[in-house]
Amino acid sequence: MSSTPKIRMAADNIMANEQDKRVKQLKRELEGWREVILPLNSVLLWERNWYPGMLVGMTTTFFLLFWYLDPTVLTTVSIIGLIATLVDYLVPTLSASICHPENWTGNKERKLEEICRDLAYIQSQAGVKWAMFYDMRHSRPKVYYVTVVSSLLFFAWLGNTVNNLLLTYLVVTTTILLPGMKHHGLLEKYFAQVMVTVSETITRMKQKKN
Repeated sequence: MSSTPKIRMAADNIMANEQDKRVKQLKRELEGWREVILPLNSVLLWERNWYPGMLVGMTTTFFLLFWYLDPTVLTTVSIIGLIATLVDYLVPTLSASICHPENWTGNKERKLEEICRDLAYIQSQAGVKWAMFYDMRHSRPKVYYVTVVSSLLFFAWLGNTVNNLLLTYLVVTTTILLPGMKHHGLLEKYFAQVMVTVSETITRMKQKKN
C-alpha cells in the first residue's frame, strides 16, 4: 500500500514533464504568431465589454456575405484554403518585419506561456476524452454503438431540418464565444440554471404521477 503514493507521484511527474515539453513545443511553433496571439486571446476572452458584440458582428457579416454571394462548395473550399494559406504566410512575415524584438517584454512572454499552457491542457484533455471514448468500443460496445448511432441519426435529422448555413453560423458563433463565456463563468452559471430547471421539471412530473 505504501508504494501507491509513490507510483502516483511518479505518474504526476511524468505528466508534468510531458506538459512542459508540449508547452515549449507550442511556443516554438507559435513564434511567428506571438504578436497576433496576445490581442486575439484578449478578444476571445472578452477583456473589453464590446468584444462579444464585435465577434458576433464579424461572424454575422461574413455569413451574410456568404449567403448573398451563394458560392459553390468547391469555390467555398478553395477560398477558405486560399485565405488560410495567405494568413499562414503573411502573418509571420509581417510580424517579423514590423514588430521589433525589443518590444517583446517579459510580461508578454509570461502571457504567451500561459496561453500555450492552456492550449496544451486543452489538447491533453481532448486526447484523454477521445481515448476514453474509443476504449468504450471494446469495454462497453453496446453503449458505444448506441451512442454513435443515436448521435449520427440526430445530426442527420438536424441537418435535414435546419438550414445548413444557419446551422453553421450558429456553430461557428457559439464556438467563438465559448472561450469568453468560460472565462467569465457564464457556462457554469447557465449550466447550473439548466440543471435546476430540469430537476424542477422532473420533480413536478413525479408529483403529478403521485
